[in-house]
Amino acid sequence: MPTAGKPERRSSIERPVLDSLRTLVARVSALAGSKGSLSDARFVIVAAFLLALWLAVVVILATRHEFWRDEVRALSLVRAASSPLDLIVLIRHEGHPVLWYVLLYMGHLLGDIPLALPVTSIVIAFAAIAIFVFCSPFSLWWKSLFMFGCLPLYEYAVMARNYGISMLLLFVVAVLFRRRRKHALALAAVIALLANTNAHSLILACAIALVWLWDTIVTQKMRSLRACGRYLGPPLTIMTAGILLSLAVTMPGEGTILTHTSSLNANGLAEAGIGALLHPERTFPSILPEKTPRALLPVALPPLAGIFIVYLAVLGLLKRPELCCAALVAQIALGVFFRVVYSGSYRHQGLFLIFLVVLYWIALDSTEHEVVTKKVRRLFQAGLYGAMAVLILASLNLMPKTAWQDFRLQMSASKAFGEFLNTSSASRDAIIVAEPDYLVESLPYYAGNLIYIPREHRVGTTVSFTTDAVTHFSLGELLATARDLKAQYNRPILVVMGHREVGRNRSGELRFSYNKVFSWNADELATFRRSTALVANFQTAVGDENYRVYAIR
Repeated sequence: MPTAGKPERRSSIERPVLDSLRTLVARVSALAGSKGSLSDARFVIVAAFLLALWLAVVVILATRHEFWRDEVRALSLVRAASSPLDLIVLIRHEGHPVLWYVLLYMGHLLGDIPLALPVTSIVIAFAAIAIFVFCSPFSLWWKSLFMFGCLPLYEYAVMARNYGISMLLLFVVAVLFRRRRKHALALAAVIALLANTNAHSLILACAIALVWLWDTIVTQKMRSLRACGRYLGPPLTIMTAGILLSLAVTMPGEGTILTHTSSLNANGLAEAGIGALLHPERTFPSILPEKTPRALLPVALPPLAGIFIVYLAVLGLLKRPELCCAALVAQIALGVFFRVVYSGSYRHQGLFLIFLVVLYWIALDSTEHEVVTKKVRRLFQAGLYGAMAVLILASLNLMPKTAWQDFRLQMSASKAFGEFLNTSSASRDAIIVAEPDYLVESLPYYAGNLIYIPREHRVGTTVSFTTDAVTHFSLGELLATARDLKAQYNRPILVVMGHREVGRNRSGELRFSYNKVFSWNADELATFRRSTALVANFQTAVGDENYRVYAIR
């Protein structure tokens, strides 16, 4: 029989433990729900740990990442430029503004090493996430979900493109907007730089400029023309100059094959605008939840649910009407852009999510002129903790499909091909002739072999996206080009074939990206087989950068 004193002793031991657990849970919950402050030591420690964990994951992923042609192309253009002015000339048909190339060019001046590409990308993304973690007004759990999502962790950090700069500059805009009266020129300069990151951010920069103008005239009631001119004159001049520079560099020339904007008309633009307004789920399908094996949101959303989520995120900003209008303008403008200029993939669509995060950041920070009803406040909470949370969970959900896939699998065969060239004495000095030609644009990152572009009859590391390149090309012409090069240079010639259909079918015609056509017949195929020997076969990459390598006999 238990004595009367034993339960009392057991209770005296358990009570402090339970009290400690309750205190710990309460503190963790309070910290996770807090917005954080640099004066709070606990928040700084947890935030620094999250930031260090984020950086460690990014570096690990970057060490396993094979750089794709769109990443290496920018570095190759920078390497080919003899001066900043020459750089402007080289990128005139790229469809991208100049900022990313300038940053790479500065790194190139410090040292012509390939490592500058991933280091620049990671440093930019790290700065963006550090600003977000330590300066944004969101709860810590909200920050944690966002920073470990696919966009900030992989697409804008591991992938070395210009979209990470957009994330950084947008976060700087959010920090400066709260002190826009004091730091007007700095804010204007950041918006001008934002306009020069990519064409999508040009749209976002214009939307932010409109928010600033609305805030000055309507919210702050600065209706005197002289007062507006004195306050907004210099910033507007800076922003306009940045926008005009971006337009001058990104506007496609007459010979471009990247887009067909020259065929646009008013009816087409109006139809695209209506489609963007009525069907945002078609504009941003990649940032909405989808069904995946390890889904956090295991149900693929029907179209109406996608429309509801996007518009709830937009209308949640009604507590600040200018921010809601900016979100709507960006939604429609990006929708038109994706429909008539260039279709958007996940990294492009993701900029709209980053823009929404910044608008909610500004809304939480800017309460000086806020007079809202209870319904509008509830709508804001639904947008922030409902729609935005769903979009951020969807980004987190894509990690197994993108970053983890990159870690486990080979995304491009260019690295393996480069190692083959560097370790083979017979191929180290070989000249590379590829079809399609753009498939080996990633090779210069891994090997220094000379590359000949047969459709343009020149040596180079990047192809031209213009009508100067030959549209129709045949296997016989490819073989003749390789033979001529062997006779001219007296060096090994490696023909890199990216079309898997060649050899499987005795004859055929392929139409592929950038209006290109490649054809072959039975006689050409037989002659090619007699004249070449297969020396390497790289077919394990997930993407399209797989190669069969043939040596001219």
